Amino acid sequence: MIRSMYQAASALMAQLTRQLTIGENLANASTPGYRARRTTVHDFREMFVSRVAGETQTPVGPISTAVRPDELAISLAQGSLVETGRPLDLAIAGTAFFAVQTPEGVRYTRDGRFHLDAQRRLVTSDGYPVLGLTGPLTLPEGDIHVTADGTILVNNAPVGQLQLVEFPPDAAFEPTGQNRFAVDAAGQQSQTAGVSQGFVEQANVDLTQNMVEMLEASRSYALAQRMLQVSDATLGLAVNEVGRVV
Repeated sequence: MIRSMYQAASALMAQLTRQLTIGENLANASTPGYRARRTTVHDFREMFVSRVAGETQTPVGPISTAVRPDELAISLAQGSLVETGRPLDLAIAGTAFFAVQTPEGVRYTRDGRFHLDAQRRLVTSDGYPVLGLTGPLTLPEGDIHVTADGTILVNNAPVGQLQLVEFPPDAAFEPTGQNRFAVDAAGQQSQTAGVSQGFVEQANVDLTQNMVEMLEASRSYALAQRMLQVSDATLGLAVNEVGRVV
């Protein structure tokens, strides 16, 4: 009975974590460049149970000790591109990321809502420099055009090329706020990603899927809560009734 209470409690915590992740996805469904998060639930290691009668043991089978949420995973699925007409709105088709210089180091984002600061540096919406192949990009006065490979032309003359960084499939992405990520693996300049000027990428959140998963997590939470209540009632009965001395 104590084991069932631990199992129910771990299920409650796992489903709560899952619901928080889904809620974050739904809250950011209209945030440009947002990457959907996903948390799944798995067993801890199993314990093999046997029935002992005298000197014989009869295998009963494995039993899970509890459940746990997996580490947060980031979806790299392509979001839809929406035209804005702004020359410094940029969207990536593919799995690459823009590189941004922040006080904490280089961070990566799919949010391409850029502008020029007072020094005519290309910066993010909150003012951090966007990196090119040789460092922060400073643009002279003139007509700005960005080609598909990230090359920036001003009055038809190249002035730099955006870093479009791709990472290996097993790279771990850690959200650092403001729609940016720290990555634990070295990336490389993409040879396949394409940049669309005058567009922004929408969040890659599947609203239908997330609503279904939220209902599923809510039902699982309610079942775990009921299991905890039943285990508590059963334990109370065992202590107060079965163990009573008549």
